[in-house]
Amino acid sequence: MLSESGSIFVQIVDENLHRIRALLDEVFGAENFFSLITLRKLSPLGTGGMANITDYIVWYAKKKDSIKFRPIFETKKKGLDSRYTYAEYPNGERKTLTKDESMRVDNLPRDWKLFTPSSMLSSGYTPTCTFDFELHGRGIPAQKRSWRTNSAGIDNLIRANRLQQYGTLPYFIAYYDDNPLQTMDNIWIDGGSASTSYEKIYVVQTSTRQVQKCILMATDPGDLVLDPTCGSGTTTFVAEQWGRRWISIDTSRVALALARSRVMGAKYPYYLLADSAEGLHKESKISRTNSRERKTYNNIRQGFVYERVPHVMLSSISNNAEIKVIYDQFQEKLKPLCESLNTELGKVNGKTENAPWKEWEIPFETDEKWTEKAKDLHAEWWELRIARQKEIEASIAAKADFEYLYDKPYEDKSKVRVAGPFTVESLSPHRIIGIDENDELIDGDNRDEPLTGEMDFA
Repeated sequence: MLSESGSIFVQIVDENLHRIRALLDEVFGAENFFSLITLRKLSPLGTGGMANITDYIVWYAKKKDSIKFRPIFETKKKGLDSRYTYAEYPNGERKTLTKDESMRVDNLPRDWKLFTPSSMLSSGYTPTCTFDFELHGRGIPAQKRSWRTNSAGIDNLIRANRLQQYGTLPYFIAYYDDNPLQTMDNIWIDGGSASTSYEKIYVVQTSTRQVQKCILMATDPGDLVLDPTCGSGTTTFVAEQWGRRWISIDTSRVALALARSRVMGAKYPYYLLADSAEGLHKESKISRTNSRERKTYNNIRQGFVYERVPHVMLSSISNNAEIKVIYDQFQEKLKPLCESLNTELGKVNGKTENAPWKEWEIPFETDEKWTEKAKDLHAEWWELRIARQKEIEASIAAKADFEYLYDKPYEDKSKVRVAGPFTVESLSPHRIIGIDENDELIDGDNRDEPLTGEMDFA
């Protein structure tokens, strides 16, 4: 399969891998090799010895430096066998998941936030990011390696409650929902089972799912896809579904008939075009902005309206100036409440009026010995504290980058699309003209006059 954007995909069986790779290196240049994708086959080949269960897709580019690449994402693991084995309760308390909780992570309360502590040490040394600082009353000395942000960034992370000390070092609290996806790698094992993944109508038919990934990663709507070995028309079918133009070629009349029937008889989803009135309205709704009204032309080259997920990074928080504004606004109410609570409690657990609780020391639960007024102050303080955190998290999400899900455009369920008009052209019957050792025609056409459109190829 070839695309207008300069990508070439060739699927090969395992025993021909090295031979085909060498050939493609000669054709496209070894420097234009982009990726080798391993496919897990639905039905292994070979009845004796070890079964062969893999095929390969070799991805080359016309020019690797200018290749078009649209990442496709997979959902990250969470709980057992992942980094996300910590949880934060709605009140802000954090704990490590038990083994049982890690195994049934999808059944945990929905208001628990899974997270993983991420080291605050960078891989190098930057003088402006090397300093001592204080975290929740404890001094954190500078290390041999610098921190991942500067002093102002550290202050923002503390205000956002995204730093926590484990052992002697601070760690960044990275929530699962900050970035629940990861870029798909080059090992594809989601082909389904041999009996249910797709119904074969052609002996060498490729999985629709694998072809779809290739097209979505390397092309945009309106791009041209060429399939010089059409077969049952899987590439044609997928290209038509996702709004790509296509040219398919085959030497078999049976293959072309199957492909034509498959494309003409299919019903396709109707995806919202970015360059349409409906698309503009949808984009405005999901981005929470008032899109400027403009004339639309339903140009598919402008793409679809895609689903998207936030991609919150440490820099998204450390560089967010709005966090300080939100923090200061809430402190105007939280600080007096904290002082009133300390005054009301007097001496509690060794704390006196000369050594009152700091914000991070206020317990999550009240003590039965507390007065009703102290309990009310405590409840009011935590209500504001949680509200502050929610507003800060909303600001972080609103200002964070997004990852577009190119395999998940928004669909108009009220419409069904069928294939657009296309032509089927044939040069049949095929005739191979022989040549001798001098490159002269053996059975050449003896007529001097040129061929005309009145020739009969029936």
